This record gives sequence, structure tokens and C-alpha cells, in this order.
Amino acid sequence: MAKQVSLEDIHIDYLSRVEGETSLIVKLEQGSPQEIRLDIFEPPRFFEGFLVGRKYDEVGDIVSRICGICPISHMTTALQAVEDAMGVVPSPQTKKLRRLMSIAQGSASHIIHLYMLALPDYHGHPSFLTMVPEFKEAAQNFIRMKEAMNAVGEHIGGRALHPISMVVNGFTKLPSPKDLETLAHGIEEVLPLAGETARMIAALPCPDLQIDSVYFALRRDGEFAVNEGRLVSSNGIDADVHDYPLLFREEQVPYAMANKSFTREGSPFMVGALARMNLKFDQYHQEAKILAGELGVAVPDTNPFHNNLAQALEIHDGMLETLDLLSTIGSEKEDSKFEVREGEGMAVTEAPRGLLMHRYAVNKRGFIEKADLRTPTSHNFASMEKDLRALASRYPEEDEQGTLRLKCEKLIRAYDPCFSCSVH
Repeated sequence: MAKQVSLEDIHIDYLSRVEGETSLIVKLEQGSPQEIRLDIFEPPRFFEGFLVGRKYDEVGDIVSRICGICPISHMTTALQAVEDAMGVVPSPQTKKLRRLMSIAQGSASHIIHLYMLALPDYHGHPSFLTMVPEFKEAAQNFIRMKEAMNAVGEHIGGRALHPISMVVNGFTKLPSPKDLETLAHGIEEVLPLAGETARMIAALPCPDLQIDSVYFALRRDGEFAVNEGRLVSSNGIDADVHDYPLLFREEQVPYAMANKSFTREGSPFMVGALARMNLKFDQYHQEAKILAGELGVAVPDTNPFHNNLAQALEIHDGMLETLDLLSTIGSEKEDSKFEVREGEGMAVTEAPRGLLMHRYAVNKRGFIEKADLRTPTSHNFASMEKDLRALASRYPEEDEQGTLRLKCEKLIRAYDPCFSCSVH
């Protein structure tokens, strides 16, 4: 006779190796999950509240402090939302530089997540630091790749984190041809390591958990959308980013500081690298497609654990795109003058973890009167709980050996959540 599991099988008071603070409760009764709860207890930081009353040119610097891993995404999205509100159209060169910085930041973020946060689970280590003596070469590869991608933010943004050169309608300083050449050389050197990383991640064992999920991403003709595009989904939605409020809604829950996002119909949805792979695989560089084929990748892929593999492929594809951009960017100073105008504006971009939305109302003096931010982890909150329920339903008997607990931790980390961003 199968052993009946207790009422409360899993209670992780503090989930390690994620950005931010959360606990997990999985209650099972007779092998069936009765309650799944991600208790995001990190204190809210009220960014939306204290943006009100600040000047338009302060917003980018302020929101970049929401996250130390994806500051470029928050800054870029804020700048584009302010520009949208005031009717400012940045130049193609400005858009290209922002794209370059965003892609490099995305690759750096994925590198950190895969090596430092996800990989220890698969080798029986509590942290990446305890892995280093056994995986010295992997640790060196991690550092080399991260430094090469962080250098893009440093040379173009003024520093690797919290850039200082990005402003409304341009940059205060442009990279020199020598800067671009140096960056390209550094990325060319580590590009083979990105392929090795993808092969390493593809070889990791993970549960065969196929989930019927709705995926959302930005898509644009002619390029892998990062900062511009239309909102598309796996169930046929193709909408302008300004339709965001018509597509999604937020709900508060009593057990978490973060809001949950749902489609207007009330369904969870997934954003991030796996969603992008499913919706934009055809826009990968040819070399990245070949690598994916060698690894047996097939789309659509509905296993949330494979978000790790999708991130690994994005590192490789991101390096290729970064090299392309570095070869086409000019260094001539452009006219960045504009008129401060009253209006409301919105921007949706692809942060490393998925869709990021900023919306602002700017008055005629250029001060913020309303602010609304929606982050990737808030978007994925309900989807994570849904997938945890499916996981617990499939493997309840494994709790006797404690392996269900580890599977739950792996699943959450595969989403690469940033709970700090979720309580903005």
C-alpha cells in the first residue's frame, strides 16, 4: 500500500540562490497538492510611489536601482516610456546603442543565473563557491564570459551596472571606434565558451514536465525584439504594446508582497527565455539554430525546466548579435534636443527574465504625476505556482526521499525569478 504523505510536506522558510526573498509551502494530502504558495516576503520598496513628483530626467537613474542584475532594462524601459509620453523619437543610433547594451546585459544575467544559481542544484552543492574546487575550468569560463559582456555596459554606459550615459533621447557620451573594437575582440574570445555552456546545460537531467502554458513575448519583423516590437502570444495574440492594459491585469494576494499578473481572462502566463524561444526561434542567428539542433531542441518546448537551456542559447545568440551591432555603430555625436511636453506614455521591453512594462504620466513642467511598473517575476508569479502544482501532482511519492523538495527548488530557480523586482 502506498504511504500517505502528511498534510504539510514541504515548507522552505527561505529559498536560497534566487534574487530576493521568498519561502515555499507545498501541502499534500494523499498524494494530491492541496495548496501551493510562494510567500514572497521581501518588503515592498514603493518605487512607483516615490517616482511621483520627480523630474522626467531623474526617472531612469532611480528605476535602475530596482535591480542590480538588470538595471539597463529598467533604465531603458523608463526612458522609452518618458519619450513616448512626451512625443520624443530617438535616433536609430540611440536605439541601436540601447539594443546593444540590453542584449549584453541579458547575456550577463543569464551567465550569472546558470552558473551561480542553477548549476549547484545539479551537482549536489549548496552554492557555486563550493563547486569551484571541483569545476575550476567552468568557474574560469563563467568569469571570462561575464566580464566580456559586462564590458559593454562599462564602455558605453559609463559603468557596468547602473549606467550614467543613458538619457532621454540619447547618450551623454558615445563609444570611440577603439572602444567598439576592444569590446568585439573580447566577445569573440569567449564566444566558443557560450557554445560549451549550452552543451553543459543541455546535458543536465531534469523532469519531463510538459505544461500547457500561454507564452508572451515581444516580436518584431527583421530582428529578435528586445526594446521594440508587438506583444505576441502562443495563443494567437498580436497587439500593440499600448494595448498592454487590455491584455493583462494584476491581483494582490494576502500571502505575498508581489502582485500576480494574469491575462484578462484570468489565466497564468509565462514570459522569459523559454517564451522567447517558443515565439521567436526563427529569428535566432543561424549559428545559434545549428547549435540548438545539435542539442535536440524542438519548439514549441513546454517544459519550464528548459528555461535554463533557452537562456543558454540566448547567451550564444546574444553574443552573435552583439558582434553584429558593434560592427555597425557609429561614433558621431547627434542632436538630442527635444521639447518637454505633457502626456502619458508606456514602454514594454524584454528584460532578461521576460516582459517589463513602465507607464508614466508627465505634466507640462516635466514632473511625473503617475507611475506604473510591471516586472517579469510579477508576470511569472502565477505561472510558477501553477507549474509547482503540476510538479507536485506528478512526483508526490518522491517526498519520502526529499527529492520532491529539490525538484521544486530547481523549478523555481529555472524561472530565474527576481523577487526584489517583483516588490518594486
